[in-house]
Amino acid sequence: MKSIFGGNFEKAKPLSIRLRPQNFIDFQGQDKILGENGVLRKIIEGKSISNMILYGPSGCGKSSLGEIISRELDYNFEILNATVASLNDLKEIIEKAKKKIELYGKKTILFLDEIHRFNKTQQDALLSYTESGILILVGATTENPYYSLNNALLSRCLIFEFKPLTRENISQILLKGEKLLEVNLPIEIKEVVLDISRGDSRIALNYLELYKSSCIGYSKEEIIDIFRDRKASYHKEEDKYNLISAMIKSIRGSDPDSAVYWLARLLHGGEDPRYIARRICIHASEDIGMANPEAMMIANSAMNASEKIGMPEIRIILSQAVIYLSISTKSNSSYLAIDEALKDIQNGNLEFVPMHIEDKAVGYKYPHDYKNNFIEQKYRESRKRYYIPGNNRNEKLIEEKLEKLWKLK
Repeated sequence: MKSIFGGNFEKAKPLSIRLRPQNFIDFQGQDKILGENGVLRKIIEGKSISNMILYGPSGCGKSSLGEIISRELDYNFEILNATVASLNDLKEIIEKAKKKIELYGKKTILFLDEIHRFNKTQQDALLSYTESGILILVGATTENPYYSLNNALLSRCLIFEFKPLTRENISQILLKGEKLLEVNLPIEIKEVVLDISRGDSRIALNYLELYKSSCIGYSKEEIIDIFRDRKASYHKEEDKYNLISAMIKSIRGSDPDSAVYWLARLLHGGEDPRYIARRICIHASEDIGMANPEAMMIANSAMNASEKIGMPEIRIILSQAVIYLSISTKSNSSYLAIDEALKDIQNGNLEFVPMHIEDKAVGYKYPHDYKNNFIEQKYRESRKRYYIPGNNRNEKLIEEKLEKLWKLK
């Protein structure tokens, strides 16, 4: 029997939920992977879905795709949000999934939203179930999975990146929202909403609902001012990559004031300090490296602290690390060295390990048996240089040492 209150429940849902696309025709954005010839669309329509991770900014269609998958495939479909789910919740779904297979021969898809919120133990618990076929995992995350998920889990999943929606995509979604709410959004206000949403359909629809519910009687100019005043200094998911890039480039450019400003923007916007600390640690090696090896120690200490200390205190430690890296001497010699070596290997330069290195019995010379703990011997056939010391005080000393040891020209 249909409840007389069913309509009220539906109206209580946020507009962004009510407007979720029902099929690929209604879906906005992600044409490269979900367009008519998109690889992910072909996988779903071919009903050959496997474990996958969908990652990208908020409001770009990851959860909507989860619902489309549930309609397109004749599978049992379960949903969990990793921010509130526990191992017990996962175990309950596993038990149901086993029964569906035993009784009906039907597989289960688990759509796990915010999968990066699962800790290592919880992620490990997914491994055996995804490997055995009891579950097909579809994880959604706003974080780069290569930083936030276990390698073991990643190796079992296809990775698909979602891009922020375009202004045209969001305009089309707003038109549907206007029709549903029976309201016309003036073009000047719509442009402001598009500016504020920055690729996030959820933000755009929230402002449309605000316009419908709270802006009657205000002039266009007053509404525009209201909307702009409500705009946060930083919308986490869609701006984080631009802001972290600005912070890193400021450090690379030896501008501590700008680096601290962008750090503050990230923290004010609610970014996870652990994510910031990881990026600082990468930068310490990529852009400072051998010019000042202590930079890695500072950055690594900040990263370790971020695992134990939260806001607001961690802001001070991150600030110290950012300032130290900003004023440090710079060198990308380590970065260039490994990339050049990888390039040679990818181009087929696969050298054999010299016999005397592979087996000490045929002539390996133990350096500690010789003066100054060094003896010249061949460690590979080629003598191509990969590490080229940078033009800074520390690496000039390194260059002098290498020239003395290896008689480099």
